[in-house]
Amino acid sequence: MDNGDNWATGYSSFTSIDFDDGFLKLTAETDYDGWRLSWPILEDFYLEAKLQSPKCEGNDHFGLMFRSPEKSDATKGYLFGITCDGQYSLRLWNGSVMDFLIKWTKNDAIKTGANAVNTLGIHAEGTKLILYVNGQKLEEVNDNTYLDGQFGLFVGGINTDGLSVWADQVRYWKIQ
Repeated sequence: MDNGDNWATGYSSFTSIDFDDGFLKLTAETDYDGWRLSWPILEDFYLEAKLQSPKCEGNDHFGLMFRSPEKSDATKGYLFGITCDGQYSLRLWNGSVMDFLIKWTKNDAIKTGANAVNTLGIHAEGTKLILYVNGQKLEEVNDNTYLDGQFGLFVGGINTDGLSVWADQVRYWKIQ
């Protein structure tokens, strides 16, 4: 993550993003979840990101956004995230309502606290969505709302003003 190739850098009303010291640094600019997307558009894939937050507590949260079907305006998609106190969820954003497909659930596979490094993975194949943290399968759901789209990262600061998530690696594999 040495440069902003394939990412929209700079400030927006929800987030700011920059690249420094080998990290993509995504910072919340509001109390709402904010995200940034990259490309290409993926249909069936395994997506993985190695993430950490230098200041993080309680239910501050961050993670992967995927299958966002709106190319220029990321107003829809799935959000797979973790909290700083060790919970995960899968949410569906339809542009106006955020619904839970999996409510916040505690799991010991999630490393907690500031600077804890966690690897989040999502296996998306057809309607099947399988969530992983640090190589451990968490849960599997089926949903057919969005079957392809762009991917990226999101951040939501609840306890920490200007919560920042640092990614040192984001990669994907297409499933044929």
